[in-house]
Amino acid sequence: MSSLVLMLMLQLPTTQFLVSTKAGLVNYVQGAATVKAATSVPAGKVIGTGPGGAVEILLNPGSYLRMGENSKVVLDRVELYDIAVRILEGSAIIEANGFNKDLPLQVATGDLKMEIIKDGVYLFADGKVVVVDGRIRDASNGGLIYGKGNEISNDQGYRARKVKTFTTGLELWSQKRDAEISRANLNVAKSLQQNPNVPIGSLLDVWLWYPAFGSFIYMPGARYRSPYGYRYQAAGEVYSSGSGGFSAASGGEGGRSNANSGGGFSNASSGGGGGGVSAGPVGGGAPSAPSIPSSGSHSTPVAP
Repeated sequence: MSSLVLMLMLQLPTTQFLVSTKAGLVNYVQGAATVKAATSVPAGKVIGTGPGGAVEILLNPGSYLRMGENSKVVLDRVELYDIAVRILEGSAIIEANGFNKDLPLQVATGDLKMEIIKDGVYLFADGKVVVVDGRIRDASNGGLIYGKGNEISNDQGYRARKVKTFTTGLELWSQKRDAEISRANLNVAKSLQQNPNVPIGSLLDVWLWYPAFGSFIYMPGARYRSPYGYRYQAAGEVYSSGSGGFSAASGGEGGRSNANSGGGFSNASSGGGGGGVSAGPVGGGAPSAPSIPSSGSHSTPVAP
């Protein structure tokens, strides 16, 4: 689990950094929503989206909660070592990093009380959980553990089954956001490389505010590849590379392919590297996302 970091503000020629100490920062808002970007949501407050709405919430460094339209979510606990999420309505995806059996991310949906115990991607819709990638523990049913490709539900009697999922707008948007944040990470890393007086030790495994992107980005403590397969660079590694000229193009590596994976993701048009991230105002600076389907239009899992 990521270490707790005190609040810190720096000013560099191209990048301003803000290090967060709690979960619940709103990183991106599209369409109708009850929260605004670049604000913090306290524990117990309902976060809602309307038709065409989508929201990205930061959890611990490297982990995201992404909500689809017509959805409601509550963060019951927001300490970085103790995060609990309730999915009240609609659909959401959690991209998880840094959780394990001893320090799980707790997620409740319907009658299910689940614990994310491994890096991965988890889809919650209509009171069901699909492990797109990773491992999840059912705390309400004897601690059973399920891996990639399992759907767990308790709407018509408890059951778990192997599934495949079709690609949905919410899933594509979640992957696209990870690709964009990875590229922004490399832009920031290049700025750090050009500023030898930056206290690199304070910029490891943290969220950093990047105005040119209009969002917080993740700076890992070491070289990191996200559950979607995108590469992130640690500030210390970039800084120590000297004048070798680190290339931002490598940030677009990876991306999950949907070929025979059962994960339902495609890296078409989202995994390309190179270039900077478009600048824009807070809350609207990120490139446009695909339309987000309602929870009712979520693709139906089919047996392999």
